[in-house]
Amino acid sequence: MKISLFLLGVYIVVSLASLHMEIVSKQEELQMVIQQCEEQRISNKEIKRQISLGDDQTYLARIARDKLGMGYSDEHVFRDAAGS
Repeated sequence: MKISLFLLGVYIVVSLASLHMEIVSKQEELQMVIQQCEEQRISNKEIKRQISLGDDQTYLARIARDKLGMGYSDEHVFRDAAGS
């Protein structure tokens, strides 16, 4: 009888220790997911900002000029060969 109670006690302690380790692991995983979620929110906010700026013709012209090297049809674009 005493042995079975002792074994039951050991089982309970081992089970509790195992559950505690699993809880700690899941809490760490939750923190990582929360961090990823926050990073995604920031990324989404930036994308929404860029989309809203996409309607602005001045912004579009600047992007076309700076990033794509485009200009107006009556405009001559000169590039610095030295790269500065």
